[in-house]
Amino acid sequence: MRLLACLSCCGGDREGNAGDQYLQPLNLLQPQTNTATVDELVEQSAAARERVWSSLGSLEPFALGQSPGSSSLMAGPKWPAVRQNFRVIHRPSGNVMIVSDGLSDPFDDIHEGENNVNGFGLEFYIETPADEIGTSLSDIKKSWQFQLLFTVSQLAAGHGGISNIIDDMQLLSTEAEGVADAIPEDKRRALVNRAGRVGALLGLTDTRIGAADYVPERIEGMPLTEVRLVNIKLISLTELKLITDRGAEGRRKLSELLAGDGRLVSSINREAVI
Repeated sequence: MRLLACLSCCGGDREGNAGDQYLQPLNLLQPQTNTATVDELVEQSAAARERVWSSLGSLEPFALGQSPGSSSLMAGPKWPAVRQNFRVIHRPSGNVMIVSDGLSDPFDDIHEGENNVNGFGLEFYIETPADEIGTSLSDIKKSWQFQLLFTVSQLAAGHGGISNIIDDMQLLSTEAEGVADAIPEDKRRALVNRAGRVGALLGLTDTRIGAADYVPERIEGMPLTEVRLVNIKLISLTELKLITDRGAEGRRKLSELLAGDGRLVSSINREAVI
């Protein structure tokens, strides 16, 4: 699996449309005091995530993960406590949500709890209609939804500072490699560009405050530092062009247009909003 080809955000566009820029990792070390061992902190973090996953719907008991000795894990960037896990949640609406589960683990090579942090400070998720994703472990891991989630998660692990950038900029956009082959052929013309990449918007938030199936922006109860829950939204080529043409202004406009109950849902059958 190749990493994302590019990451664009609002940093170079605060006073106009001066264009996007590549950003370097930011300093994440703002830890709270905690004298627990690393193993205890990892377990506390996993328990806090599981509470949130369970609140979002029916959580599958199995994890989609990579074993510590697998070649794909060793070839990619290191996750904080090595474990690369993903979970499957069946939403009350009937949709399926898949989430990363380990990017916010404390770092296993920092042995003093008071100097540690909750990993990269985020976890990602994709919500999708149930009829667009398989039910078996094998089918889910071959789906475009999982491929996109995995690719973005690997980018976050390799970059290190995306959570802080989202805190500051609210929305990021990217073109993801390694996803196109999982998109049905009849949908590729609208979703896959000439370079073989698909567009995604990162950081949309749930505007349905008080809704029964509301998705929170943060994972509460983490032992060390705040952890953001970040939506990944598959976008069409026409929507991607709005972003490439207008930068941060385009991202903000697209966020406004992606309103309603399906705001956070990624579907290859969704009609483009422009």
